Amino acid sequence: MGKIRGVFWGLFAFCFVSTGATFGQRCGVERWSVKTGTDSDSSHVDLSNPQAANIIDLIALQPPNPLPKDNRFAPTETTVFVVDATLTDYKLETGATGDSDYHLVLMDDQGNTMVAEIPSPGCVGAGSPFASQIASARTLFDAQFTATSSFQTANVPVRVTGVGFFDFFHHQHGAARNVIELHPVLDIQINPGPANGDFVLSGSSGAMLLHGGSSSSVSLSASPMGGGASSNIDFTVSGLPAGVTSRIASTGVGKARLILTATPSVPEGTFPLVVTAAGKGRSHSLTISLNTSNAPETVESPQWEYKMITAASEQEVVDQANLLGAQEWELVSVVRVSGPSAWRAFFKRLKKD
Repeated sequence: MGKIRGVFWGLFAFCFVSTGATFGQRCGVERWSVKTGTDSDSSHVDLSNPQAANIIDLIALQPPNPLPKDNRFAPTETTVFVVDATLTDYKLETGATGDSDYHLVLMDDQGNTMVAEIPSPGCVGAGSPFASQIASARTLFDAQFTATSSFQTANVPVRVTGVGFFDFFHHQHGAARNVIELHPVLDIQINPGPANGDFVLSGSSGAMLLHGGSSSSVSLSASPMGGGASSNIDFTVSGLPAGVTSRIASTGVGKARLILTATPSVPEGTFPLVVTAAGKGRSHSLTISLNTSNAPETVESPQWEYKMITAASEQEVVDQANLLGAQEWELVSVVRVSGPSAWRAFFKRLKKD
C-alpha cells in the first residue's frame, strides 16, 4: 500500500511539474501556434520596428481567405503595431471554450472597435520569441486590473503594442469587421503620455450656418501634444448632406480651412459633420454641427467709427498711425494742408458693442 501511495504522489508531482503554470487552465486551439509565437513563421515578425497604427486603418485591411492554420499572413501578421485607443472593457476567457487569454476591447475616437489578447504565460511555448514580453504585458495589466470571467468596464486610455493577427469570427465581443486583433499583446501602457507625433485637433467653431447658394468656412488646427513642431496632417470630412460640397485648403503646417458650398436647393436641417485629421500614424476626429437654410442670406452693413489726427511732420503721422493701429484703427487717407500742423490723417474702425 505504501508503494502504491508513493507511486501516486510521484505521478502527481510529475504532472504538476510538467504542466507548470498551465495546471488547472485551458489553452487555445485555433491558430494557437500563431497566436503565441510557436509557429514556423514567428522568426519573421519584426519585433525591433513597431509601427504606429490606427484602428480605422487596421480594420480596413483585407484578411486572407482561407486563414492559414499554422502560418502567418504577411505583412500584417509579421508586423508589430502600436495603437492608442480607449480600453472599454475586458475579461478573462474561461470555460469550455476559453483559452485563458485576457480579452481586451479597444475603441477609437469614432467608435470603431477591435480586440487585443494577452495570452496566459503558461499557455505560451518556451520557444516563442514573444514569451517574455507576453509575461510582462500580463503583469502590467494585473497591476492595474483584476480580470474575471465576466466583462468589466475600464474606459481608460491605453497604448497597446501587439502582433497583427486575423482570427476566425465567432461573435467575439468588440470584434472588428475583418476580425483583426493584436494577438499577442507585447506591451500595454495605461493612461500613457503623448505619443511621438500625436496632436490635438480643434476647430474655430463647433457649428456652421450655410445658406442655399452660398459658402461658409471654419478653420482647423492640429496642434502637437507635449510641444514640438507641427507635422503634415491630412484633413477629411464626412457626413455632408445632399447639395453641399466641401473643399479643404491648407493654410500652413497642421492647419487648414474647411470650405462648404451649398446649391440653391440645399435641404434644410442640421447635420453632424465629422472632420478627421490623420498624420504620423495618429488620427483624431471632431464633430461640427452644420445648419442649412434656404432663407436668403442677409448681409449687415458694417458700422464704422472715424477719427482724424493732425501732425506736424510725416514721421509724426507714422508714429500716431502705429499707436492707433494697435487699437484696431485703420488708416484711410492722409492730406496735407497749410499751417503749422500741415498733415491730417483719417482713420476708421468697426464699432465695438
